[in-house]
Amino acid sequence: MFRKSRIIIFFTIIFICVPIIAGSGENCFSILAGRTTTRDGAVYFAHNEDDPLPQIVNFIKVPHLTHLTGEVITLKNGGSLPQVKETAAFTWFQMPGEEFADSYMNEYGVTISSNQCQSRVEESDLTDGGIGYWLRRLMAERAHTAREAVEIGGKLVERFGYHSSGRTYSVADTKEAWLFSVVRGRFWIARRVPDDQVAVIANCYTIGEINLSDTANYLGNPAVISYAIKNGWYNPKEDGAFNFRKIYSAPRSSYSIRNLARWWRGVTVLSGKNWDLKKNLPFSFFPARKLGVLDLANLLRDHFENSQFETPVTFNHGNPHANYVKRICSDTTQYGFVAQLRPELPVDMGAILWLAPRRPCIQPFVPVYCGIQAFPHGFARKSFDDAIASQFTPDPARYTATSDLAYWSFFEKAMRVDADYGKKIQAIRHQRNQVEKTLMQAVPGFEKKAIKLLKKDREKGRNALTRFSAIGLKELLKLNR
Repeated sequence: MFRKSRIIIFFTIIFICVPIIAGSGENCFSILAGRTTTRDGAVYFAHNEDDPLPQIVNFIKVPHLTHLTGEVITLKNGGSLPQVKETAAFTWFQMPGEEFADSYMNEYGVTISSNQCQSRVEESDLTDGGIGYWLRRLMAERAHTAREAVEIGGKLVERFGYHSSGRTYSVADTKEAWLFSVVRGRFWIARRVPDDQVAVIANCYTIGEINLSDTANYLGNPAVISYAIKNGWYNPKEDGAFNFRKIYSAPRSSYSIRNLARWWRGVTVLSGKNWDLKKNLPFSFFPARKLGVLDLANLLRDHFENSQFETPVTFNHGNPHANYVKRICSDTTQYGFVAQLRPELPVDMGAILWLAPRRPCIQPFVPVYCGIQAFPHGFARKSFDDAIASQFTPDPARYTATSDLAYWSFFEKAMRVDADYGKKIQAIRHQRNQVEKTLMQAVPGFEKKAIKLLKKDREKGRNALTRFSAIGLKELLKLNR
């Protein structure tokens, strides 16, 4: 049963106290780990999606689709382009009404999410209103690899122009990971994360010096340099090497402690070195040890424990989430995931989204296989075609708590725990860890059987992956009762 009076009170507090946070765009957090940095040789992509309340999240599986000749996609602001003959199946974490919050893993293991990054570009060079929401969705629908996704995205930005201030899209597959940064207009740059290094990003650009002649590791619109020269932001004779982060970042975003602290924390924890916040942080770095799912999951749960930014246990009932210096796991976190992208297995099974809805510090990360056919009943309010059709349709009832949508049980539990965090979190952690341990121990045995099914009959194998994924997802609901 939902505690509706507490939800109403909670929303009232949020609307009074959160305007500064909501307008900042300084919330999300991502980690990309190259394949030789991990214990199993997988590429890892971890992400916390942060957006100000009110929100809901639908967890949806979209099938592989064949489209009619002449079918057209209409972008949010009015632009259009021809639909391709076939689009990939994908897992979709949808946040209705939000233009820049959805995450995807498609049937080829290509996984995409993003972090807002404010740029200094104010002029809008756009065609038909530009592109925003549809950029990552088209990448997910059409790309077979992370690199191809970046190339598709880059062409779309150059064709329509990006209508928001700026953003960095994290894109990964079973072989490599990229950071793809865009600014308002038609300029973009992308850099590959080295196989033996890890990259961390909060909400400011991290790509520094670039070398577009090295096409194995850099992609981009060459005009990004000439445009900076034209505007007087960059003088090759006086400024030395072109530095994208330095030249294109909005200063208030680039140097905000609300961004730098999370970037610094991720680099410090994973490298095992105490980096100086006052000095330039690296685009990528060598981790202190080989990484696994829990290493990244635990970082997504981080509140700056044992650092100068740690919240005193006596403050606000021990609740670490609502602070000016944003935590990695914060008051606005809507979901966290760790994509484990293993190259040696069929992608249906080799690519896993370990999902923790709403609050990673409270919820266990449970496995959702790439090859699933559907999420359990109640994890989405609408079918996939209705969901995209109504993405931006105003709906006053959208944020009304109901028992038929799983998101509200995750929301309610986060609210209950935050109200007395210091006293409740130890028991919550114990319960959370037990569920994770049980599921992680069950995975190897399950996969030995599932791989045989997949090779013999892909449809039966996918059904098995769907059933196993449902076990963890339903366990999440049991924990929140």
